Amino acid sequence: MLSSDQEDLRLLRESARTLFERAGGSGRARKLRDASGGWDSDMIGELAGAGVFGVTVPEANGGLGMGLAAGGVIAEEVGRVIAPEPVVLTIGLSLGLLRRLRPDHPKMEQLINGETTLAVAWQERGPGGAPADATCRYADGKLTGSKAWVVGAAGSHGFLVVAGGQNGPVLVLTEATADGLSVDKRVQADGSSLGELSFSGTPAEQLAEGSAVQDALAEAISDVTALAAAELVGLSDRAFEITLDYIKTREQFDKPIGSFQVIQHRAVDLNVMLEVAQACVREVLAQMDCETVPKIRARLASRAKARAVTAAKKITRDAIQLHGAVGYTDEFDIGLYLNRALVLSAWLGDDVYHRRIWLDAREEEGVAQ
Repeated sequence: MLSSDQEDLRLLRESARTLFERAGGSGRARKLRDASGGWDSDMIGELAGAGVFGVTVPEANGGLGMGLAAGGVIAEEVGRVIAPEPVVLTIGLSLGLLRRLRPDHPKMEQLINGETTLAVAWQERGPGGAPADATCRYADGKLTGSKAWVVGAAGSHGFLVVAGGQNGPVLVLTEATADGLSVDKRVQADGSSLGELSFSGTPAEQLAEGSAVQDALAEAISDVTALAAAELVGLSDRAFEITLDYIKTREQFDKPIGSFQVIQHRAVDLNVMLEVAQACVREVLAQMDCETVPKIRARLASRAKARAVTAAKKITRDAIQLHGAVGYTDEFDIGLYLNRALVLSAWLGDDVYHRRIWLDAREEEGVAQ
């Protein structure tokens, strides 16, 4: 028997899967990639109508209050169809920041209802191309400076920008059409894009300031890191399904290649890796719903991302090999999943980065004891 919470998550998964499949599944992602590399605004409205964006927002703030575990269910279904819409970005970062800092702001309701999309800009690029300390400034109601690696920049209606202010860090809101704002779009391997933002006296509205901004940002990054791990799990699950279907039908020496023992062994290994990653990520999301200590939540998120990235890279790369030469052609969907896995694995840190965070945290615990 399922508990009421488990039953709610099961129904949520079925609803999200039906919605994405009815919209066109992975084929829709291919069409959007070939058209402009953007997303479908009508799909944003459908997702909002199903309550997708408000799953982690408390009921008092207009959401469903189902927690990160529910967000993970949505993220997995997004990964299965490699949907280009900024679902994980909105749930984890945009709403993650606003619900912690300005739950009373009108943009909260607009994001939940799918009336707007907001990208979050908090990173900056140094002279050598590596991440650097923040130099973007906010003073007298205007922004100056630049931000790098902004996911969802192309197509967003506005930006939540973390900048330096007179009394420490500030979170400000600027519209995509604001004067003095330029967006340089950089296409990634999967057809999505990152934005490089430049501000030159760009008008902006201050939402919050002080240490609360950095604290909320760290919490939101932990949330979206764990949700990105769930998206990778969903992606890996579908890539594995596609591969199983292929080896059952592709014949060599008058037999399906799936009948060969060596292929069966590889499939079993991939299945075990997938199930371990899936169990890890779902457990982490459930724990993060109950955990309030920021350091522990960050460590849990790193655990999930490291496990999910390792599994996704292995499964998608082996899937290409098991498809043979046709796996490298754009005609076959498996290549879409590999490219998305590579992009999503790098976002917010890869498996090596997060494994180091996890191990360092465990080492600190050992020293403290």
